[in-house]
Amino acid sequence: MASFKFSLERILSYREQQENEAKAEYAKVQAKLNAEKKRFADLKNEELLNEKKLAETPLSDLGERWLLDNYLRAVRADIVQTQQNIARIDIELDKAQKHLAEKAKDKKIMEKLKEKHFEIFKRQEHEKEQREFDEIASIRFKAQTY
Repeated sequence: MASFKFSLERILSYREQQENEAKAEYAKVQAKLNAEKKRFADLKNEELLNEKKLAETPLSDLGERWLLDNYLRAVRADIVQTQQNIARIDIELDKAQKHLAEKAKDKKIMEKLKEKHFEIFKRQEHEKEQREFDEIASIRFKAQTY
């Protein structure tokens, strides 16, 4: 029996490579989003901690209160910036997910085509084998009749 060789194997390999690259890009964006969410949580904790410090600082310590107030403003600005970054990365993640789905679909199409070609190959091999058996049976039958 001859071995099966898919004529479009190089295209299938290329599409698998594209899908793997899309998976890597998706994972990279997901990691970036997780890092930004962690940064957001850390900043919120920092904000709460410094609000508590500000509330506990006596009114007579104006210098310390001024520093804490300015620091809190900076932390809040960072929080806003981080929220914007999270929104931007969410959009980026959605694009990466759609790109990955498209590449997976392209690869799946080629895999289905390969399966169909393999089924055709198996059927042709089976038919060839049947013809050979029929020919052998025919030759034996003719040999027995003489």
